[in-house]
Amino acid sequence: MTPSSRSSMRLSQPMPVIIEDIADPPALPERSPRRLTVNGRDNYIAMPLGSTSQSSEKTAVDEKSEVLEEVTVDREWGARRGRGYKVALLSLLFASMVVGLAAGLTIGLRRRNQQPPSFPLPTGLFPAGSYSFTTAVTRTSTACTRKPSTWRCFPYATYSPSAPPLSAAAFSWIISPMTSYIYTISSSASPLAPSFTNLTMTLVDGNQYTERFTFNFTMHNAVVPSAPLNGVAEDQETLCWFNSTLVSATIWTRMRATYPSGIGDVEAAVNATNVFAPWPFAVEVRQVEEGTPTCRDLDGRVVGGDMSPDGIQGGQCGCWYANHGLSTLGGGNGTEAVGSRKLFG
Repeated sequence: MTPSSRSSMRLSQPMPVIIEDIADPPALPERSPRRLTVNGRDNYIAMPLGSTSQSSEKTAVDEKSEVLEEVTVDREWGARRGRGYKVALLSLLFASMVVGLAAGLTIGLRRRNQQPPSFPLPTGLFPAGSYSFTTAVTRTSTACTRKPSTWRCFPYATYSPSAPPLSAAAFSWIISPMTSYIYTISSSASPLAPSFTNLTMTLVDGNQYTERFTFNFTMHNAVVPSAPLNGVAEDQETLCWFNSTLVSATIWTRMRATYPSGIGDVEAAVNATNVFAPWPFAVEVRQVEEGTPTCRDLDGRVVGGDMSPDGIQGGQCGCWYANHGLSTLGGGNGTEAVGSRKLFG
């Protein structure tokens, strides 16, 4: 075959068929991240090979990092908030412990300070110390009993200007400090009357001329009748019991006493004393009973019958003692003994 015939054969071969009516055209490729739109035209930025995939991966990592950072921030804020609550709670507990400890120490110190000290007492704590309070019987009453002989006031004589010593009765008491302004009082041991121990005294009119301490207590008062009761032999011993006798006292610390004679020359104590020094200031003691007595012999049998005045509830029996203001009192009726006698210690 000649070359010309080969050329004509190639030229005479049919051309490939182009089909244009395809129903679904192929999708457009995604926009390259290097392509930027400037003035309506797409421009490409030259990037190193592999930069597109790295940028996509970096973008995903950055998004995850941002999410993690937000979660971390939230957790840190929650942790800080939780720590804030814990700090507040611990602060509250600490404050409660401090308040409780302070209250406990205060109560403990107060209780410790309330224990009366033993002798010798420290100086500068007047009126602490042991003193003899000499008084006189200023008046008496037997209105609570049908038998006046069942109520008696030691030393069984009222004050008389003509015989002052006949009515003298000395109370031996011990004053102990609890604080600089709180004191207790006790009686010394004595078989003459019931004793009392560590009674707290009340301060009245502090740092004034009328400054004074008061105290009181109730006791069972046993009295030996001064005359035989009905149905009781003269030689038979009898005791009459008054079961609600109120004893009260007022002790002044600045107002001077006027009884007994010479008490005005006694210097006021400066320091505590334990020798029962004479008390140079005013004092009053009252012993009052409103109930009727019950009298018994030594075998415990009730004797003397009904002691109510006129068969009904009576008035008030009492003994009143003082060491001041005696100049206004009248004559006395005592003749039993001369000299000071001790009552309540």
